Amino acid sequence: MASEFLKRKLRQYSIDLIATHGRTNKLPATIIGAEHGRRRKVDCSGSPPVPMANSLNQALIQIAPIGTKGIDNYVGCCCEVRSSNQILLAVEAPIRNIQFTNAIRPRTNQVINRCQNCQSVFG
Repeated sequence: MASEFLKRKLRQYSIDLIATHGRTNKLPATIIGAEHGRRRKVDCSGSPPVPMANSLNQALIQIAPIGTKGIDNYVGCCCEVRSSNQILLAVEAPIRNIQFTNAIRPRTNQVINRCQNCQSVFG
């Protein structure tokens, strides 16, 4: 379970996005917080991260090539991938040991279920 500190960081990230973009289509589809130990990162859905941690890349390409349609979403574009990648580039850790907040849609503050691609990679 994600820490309260990370949940607060995610709420502030959402507030900052809305302050910058309003409730427009310029907001990302989803945002999430990831943590492993004391490393905490918040990010949004978007293009696949470059560079990508090798362990994460290897797990993702088991689904489909990066950037192509996977089980039910484009591989590598989810907020889970983008936030966890920042941690995995900094420290070697088992992918399934990364803890996440709920994914949130900033426009509506709705909790979004994890896609099948991310369920496959992160559990």
